[in-house]
Amino acid sequence: CMATLIIMLVGDTYTLINYVSFINYLCYGVTIIGLIVLRWKKPKIFRPIKVNLLIPVTYLAFWAFLLIFSLYSEPVVCGVGLIIILTGVPVFFLGVYWRNKPKCVNRLIESATCWGQKLCFVVYPQRGGAEED
Repeated sequence: CMATLIIMLVGDTYTLINYVSFINYLCYGVTIIGLIVLRWKKPKIFRPIKVNLLIPVTYLAFWAFLLIFSLYSEPVVCGVGLIIILTGVPVFFLGVYWRNKPKCVNRLIESATCWGQKLCFVVYPQRGGAEED
């Protein structure tokens, strides 16, 4: 979010749309790759919707062409898009991967989460409900 706010203050809207669209299509492709990997590694798990593998493979072929064309035609925009994605890596390591955090870091993360939930009007689900049974 901070990187997006900085880009909005510095750059124009057209450039921001290019960054975000590259990021979106990159994430869509990674999601489709994950779908194919899960279909291959865990074929027996329940899926409410199951499609023929020809559809995601075809999508990936077009996706790869568009992504390679984007990287060739606008490498700076794609590079900035990748940098925006990589700004989430420290957040992942701080919040998820690092298990034995000091209590002060846990309190800071919890207060930031609570503040963000209040800001965005988000209610975190209660634990111990019927959903877990």
